[in-house]
Amino acid sequence: MRRLINRTTLFLLLAFSLAAGIPAAAETAPKKEFITALTGKFPPFSFYNEKGELAGFDVDISREIARRLNRKSRIIATEWDGILAGLLAEKYDAIIGSMAITPERQRQVNFSDPYYESGAQLFVHRNNPDKVYSINDCAGLRIAVVLGETYQRYLEKNYPEIEVVTFKSTVEIFEMLEQNRISGFVTDRLVGSWQIRQAGRSFVPVGPMLYSERIGIPVRKSETKLLEHLNTILQEIESDGTLKKLFNKYFGLHSTANANTGKMTLSTKAIKLLKGFGVTLVIALLSVAIGFALAIPAGLLLTFRQGIWKLPGCLMRMIVDFIRGTPVLIQLLFVWLGLGLAPLPAAVLTLGVCTMAYMAEAVRSGLIGVDPGQGLAARALGFSPLDRFRFIIWPQAFRIALPSLMNSVVALIKDTALVSIISIPELIREAQSIISVTFEPRKYYLIVALMFFAVTFPLMKLAGKIEKRIRERGFNND
Repeated sequence: MRRLINRTTLFLLLAFSLAAGIPAAAETAPKKEFITALTGKFPPFSFYNEKGELAGFDVDISREIARRLNRKSRIIATEWDGILAGLLAEKYDAIIGSMAITPERQRQVNFSDPYYESGAQLFVHRNNPDKVYSINDCAGLRIAVVLGETYQRYLEKNYPEIEVVTFKSTVEIFEMLEQNRISGFVTDRLVGSWQIRQAGRSFVPVGPMLYSERIGIPVRKSETKLLEHLNTILQEIESDGTLKKLFNKYFGLHSTANANTGKMTLSTKAIKLLKGFGVTLVIALLSVAIGFALAIPAGLLLTFRQGIWKLPGCLMRMIVDFIRGTPVLIQLLFVWLGLGLAPLPAAVLTLGVCTMAYMAEAVRSGLIGVDPGQGLAARALGFSPLDRFRFIIWPQAFRIALPSLMNSVVALIKDTALVSIISIPELIREAQSIISVTFEPRKYYLIVALMFFAVTFPLMKLAGKIEKRIRERGFNND
């Protein structure tokens, strides 16, 4: 009887707890995220402010749309030339990054109604050494555009006599124009004028606008419901004055929103660089661990391709040759976009496997460098195959391969700079975000180079000391 009462009491308490907990859980359930993408390097539409936080016209638009969708806003900063590929690979829901509506893009994605219009403008240096007063004066001259923007295709199609050169950002273009290495550049009229003013450069617009552009929000063709919601919200923010208010905030005659855009505090810059460097070192450490763990069996297969190991050894040879013979950047994009992995796992996996390919060759050279008589002597003494490898062959092979292995580690640390292409906030990307608002590429790229050197130089010296010690102890020929 007592057991029955206890069970009944327990059941009632559980039922009461569940009944009380369900509404609370519903109230505290996290909102679904509205994930959008932009570059974070396109002020005043997207940039990092003095606190190191994303800000700008497109950022505000994205957050306002998320609020009206009743979703939590999450914004991903990524490279412009891969931003559409990321959308098609379902890395985010939409791109709110001032993307022009073009027929080529409309074949891949659906665009919302335009939320503002602008146009392409030619800018030249105030001194104008090439006497350029319109786009028609640019035949045979070098005119720059940002890679992935519509201006490149427009110039190549309509002005084939112009030598069109591409750069990753406007900051690089500004440096080229200051050095007279290009004659001018084409960019958005609003953005160009704003950036020139912020950077304090002596560049001026010449001639009329080349053409006007309607700017929309692209989504995947399967997201018809989301597209309807976006169009409805864009109509709402235009009719209630929100859109005009945001536009005046950044482009109005009395705008003060971006007065301190280029005045990112020293502490913010330091924190961004150190955090980015921390991400870089974590990626490098994990990749080295994966690469070295895989390199030992891979090196064995490359060395002992006999009997039952002949086919696996041949396959491993093909894999290693393919990895070493293709660019790391292509491998990185394939793993991120093709396999659908999140940015950090994609970076670690790609760099780990790439490191494995180079370390496997170092391990193979170490194994080949061990005198075959060492293994025969161990066998004669009754060592098992595993013991022969553990206690006789591998220690000698490792000493021989160590310098090459250390070189692979140094190369890997430098290759981590490539992962910025897939939206990872590592050192290079954080530096670029600072440069996009300070317009000081020489200063910050030098700081980045010194930070890398502070890690790689001690490793190189350590490798040299280890090699010298091995040689002094007479192990290099054992």
